[in-house]
Order: sequence, then structure tokens, then C-alpha cells
Amino acid sequence: MFYENRPKITLEKSTLDIFLDVFSFGILLLALLYTILNYSQLPEQVPMHFNHSGKITRYGDKSSIWFLNLIGFATVFGLFYLNKFPHIFNYAQKITTENAKKLYVEATRLIRFLNVSIALLFAIISFEIVQVSLHKTESISRFSNYLLMGIVILMTIGPLIYVVLSLIKKKI
Repeated sequence: MFYENRPKITLEKSTLDIFLDVFSFGILLLALLYTILNYSQLPEQVPMHFNHSGKITRYGDKSSIWFLNLIGFATVFGLFYLNKFPHIFNYAQKITTENAKKLYVEATRLIRFLNVSIALLFAIISFEIVQVSLHKTESISRFSNYLLMGIVILMTIGPLIYVVLSLIKKKI
């Protein structure tokens, strides 16, 4: 493969890296706990899809909410595990022994920030499904809708801005 000649180095996690890893899983655990605590009060049918304005477009069995939590944990864990192998990531420049550590640190940090965004996204969706179900409303709150859109936008352009600024700052 193209990455076979890249240096395989063990990176030490900074305090920020550890915090981001723990925070990602912590957010999902809180969402799971919230779901567990409210599950018995949920109606048999809960909203499972919302449109761009936060209106419910599809309902599903209340047990479907466990699938949402499972997908959230699987995604965050998958990226957490992938971060152990930064030498297989795609990079915009050739990886050498001189630049590997800097680029690997930046790439793994980017994945960690992405993981926090994904965890927040799944947690907010799970929270809103429970809230809408318990209060029998027809849409998620306007604040949550804007928050969800903001997270999606941040997940889309945030990593690009982060990488560009970090490469400019470090002159890699």
C-alpha cells in the first residue's frame, strides 16, 4: 500500500487529546443515561427523522432509539480506534521521518475534534427525540435545530479551517 513506507511512530497524547477522547465518550454516555432514565415514559412510536426545519417526517418504534445510541458509539469508537494508525491517513504532502510526528499529531487532533462533533450530534438528536416524544410536540426546538445545523456546518468546514491554520502556523 502507499503508506507502507511511512514511519510508524507512537504519539504521546497531550492533556487536550485525552480530554477530547474522554469528552466524546462522556457526551454519548450522558445521552444514553438520559435515554435509559426516560425510556419507560416514551410512547410506542417516537420520531426518528426530522426535516431541515425540525419537523417530524418519520416515526419508528421506541426501541429504535437504542439503534441511534449504538450508531453514535460505533462511530465515535471507530474513529477513536482509527486514530491509533495515523500513518494510514491521507495527507496532502509526502510523509517523511522529519515531518511525520507533526503531521500525525495534527491529523489525530483533527479526528478527535471531529469525534466530539459527532458525539454532540448524536447526543442532541437522541435528547430531542426523547423531548419531542415526552412533550408530544411536532418538531424539535428552534434552538436545537440551529445547534444541529451549526454542528453540521462546523463538522464540514471546521476541520478544513483547523488544518489550514495549523499548517500556516507551523509552516509545515
